Amino acid sequence: MTDRILVAPALLARMAAVSTPDATLHALPLRPLISVRARGAACARVAETLGVAALPGHGPMAASPDGRITWLRPDEWLVEPSITSHEALVAALSMAVGDGSPEADGAVVDLSASRHLLELSGPRTRDVLASVCSLDLHPRIFAVGHATQTLLMRAPVLLQLIDEAPTWRLLVRPSFVPYVVEWLADAMLPDRDPAP
Repeated sequence: MTDRILVAPALLARMAAVSTPDATLHALPLRPLISVRARGAACARVAETLGVAALPGHGPMAASPDGRITWLRPDEWLVEPSITSHEALVAALSMAVGDGSPEADGAVVDLSASRHLLELSGPRTRDVLASVCSLDLHPRIFAVGHATQTLLMRAPVLLQLIDEAPTWRLLVRPSFVPYVVEWLADAMLPDRDPAP
C-alpha cells in the first residue's frame, strides 16, 4: 500500500501541467485510514489506546505515537496510522469500543481504500482553495495543524493544513477525485484571478 497511487494517468498529467513553484498539486500514495466511532467511556479507552490524553475536538488535529487523529463529528475520529501499526491498531481500537458486543460504545472501520490523498502546496494555495471553497482559510482562522470537513465546490473533502508552506492535504472519495482535480487545476491556472 505504501507506493500505490490509484489516480488516473491523465489526472496526474493534468496536475503536473498546472503546477508551478507557487502552487503544486500532486497525488500521494494510498495510506491506512481508520474511522473510530466512540461515545461515553469508550472515548477515554480509545484515547488511551492511541496514547493521547484526550481525543481532539473540532479544529486541531492530534498527534499520537500511532499517527494523526482528526475530529470528524462529535462521536467520530479519523486515525491515520503508520503502515506497520495499522492492523494491530484496528484490533486494539475495536476492543476499546467493544466492537461486536451487545454493549458496544462505538465501531471501528478500516477506510484505507475509500479515500485518495491529494497534496496542494505553495505560497498561492490559500488563494487557489479560496476560489473553490467557502471556508475562511486565513492563518488566524485556519492554523497549521487544523483540519475540517468541507465542500470543494460540491465535493466533500477532509482538508488538513500540514505546515506553513502552506501544505494542504485533501482526503477525497475516489469517485470525486476527477472533479476535485479539475476544479483545483482550473483555479491554479496563472491567468486565474484570486478570489476576492
